Amino acid sequence: MTASFFDTLVSASDDAKPQASQDSTTSSASLVFESAATDSPCSPKQQQQHNKNNKIGERPKLPVYEDYLPDWQALKKTYASQKDVLHQQMISQLQKLRDLEERFDKMSGDFHSKVENAYLRLSDELTEWQTSLDVEKSKYEKEKELMREVRKIQDEKVKLNVGGQLFETSLTTLRRDPNSMLAAMFNGHRTTKPDADGSYFIDRDSTYFRLVLNYLRDMRIPPNVRNNPKIMDELIQEARFYKISGLLKLRWLDLPKVTQDQLWKLYPIQKEQQAVTMLLQNKDLSGLDFSNYRIDPRSRFDGSNLENAHFEHAWFVFDFDHKVDFINTYMMGARFPAAGTPQRAPGVQFKLEGAITNDPLIEN
Repeated sequence: MTASFFDTLVSASDDAKPQASQDSTTSSASLVFESAATDSPCSPKQQQQHNKNNKIGERPKLPVYEDYLPDWQALKKTYASQKDVLHQQMISQLQKLRDLEERFDKMSGDFHSKVENAYLRLSDELTEWQTSLDVEKSKYEKEKELMREVRKIQDEKVKLNVGGQLFETSLTTLRRDPNSMLAAMFNGHRTTKPDADGSYFIDRDSTYFRLVLNYLRDMRIPPNVRNNPKIMDELIQEARFYKISGLLKLRWLDLPKVTQDQLWKLYPIQKEQQAVTMLLQNKDLSGLDFSNYRIDPRSRFDGSNLENAHFEHAWFVFDFDHKVDFINTYMMGARFPAAGTPQRAPGVQFKLEGAITNDPLIEN
């Protein structure tokens, strides 16, 4: 054929509407396919005749229709075939795309899982290394502190000459009880001068001084010493001389404790102002309040701990033949009425042999 179907249709359309603007190639082709999908191809004049025939129910029979019908059918067949091929290709490509995305998602998940596991392993290793470093650092600090203490002891080493026997110790040990005589001798403003051999002389029997030093080192006395009354008596005397309050108190540790309620139950306060004879030997009576009691001079507190006990508002009864027994008691901080007051009439005396006290009113 000399001219195609599309050439004839486009030429006829241009002659019918010269004033219309030209559309794009894609729009023209779309128009052609939409028209071809419903009717056979024809010219504008043929279309007008076709419309008239439709109105009267007749179908146009023109020789042109039969001439172009085979080309149109071939075109539709080619279009449908190529469309189906392209559609199948698009389905195949979409399936390949989905498969690719699935593989990517799986590989991406595996990759991130590997990275996360590697990070966790590295984190655990770093934690172990840090723990190991902390342990090594702690060991190093302890060893460093130990070496510092050793150097400190060496720098603070003191030589004492007690009654002709030499003892070596440290300033830290001698200053353990800050209120003791030994601490006063070796404080920051000491005036004690050493002898020619570098030792400091103390005019005291050295027999029990080693026990004194051991107490200052460990703040304890062995049970076999505490259970020996003779040694404890001597040690108490040394503690008095050196003014070591903790050592003075050792004798009265582990005594059975008496509470305030137990005291009131054992010895109810008499409303008739009757004197009460208290028998409280070898008891822990520390901190108890004896106010308003009228204490009979035959009462006994010997061997007890009366630390911080309150007797200042108690009444001590006079008797020519008896004295309240406070022998070998620990009375640091205990309070008593002054002699000559209504609570302690003139002539009232106490037995205080071996008692440890810091209240001058007790002995007056």
